[in-house]
Amino acid sequence: MVKELQNSDWKEFVRTEYAVIDCYGDNCVACVMLAPVFDGVADTLHGIPFGRINITHNPEIADTYGISAMPTVLFFRNGEKVHEALGSMDQNELLAHIAKMLYQ
Repeated sequence: MVKELQNSDWKEFVRTEYAVIDCYGDNCVACVMLAPVFDGVADTLHGIPFGRINITHNPEIADTYGISAMPTVLFFRNGEKVHEALGSMDQNELLAHIAKMLYQ
């Protein structure tokens, strides 16, 4: 399950051992294409929290990590960003990025 995040709660969300956040924006076609892939992977991987934040309405995360393209998926380990991926991707690509987070 994917949790919808706000500026007020994303910092706490990433403090877990691992976390993945989909940063999307209004009127972003690639974001719409990524959403079902992201949701599907989140539903199959248990133990890793998946979140989504609209950076159009919650710009703090974009400012913090210098996000300038959407979608951007951020990967965290113990509260620190360890990886990011830009653009829409398929399930195998997303899983490969998650593997980088886990085994880097």
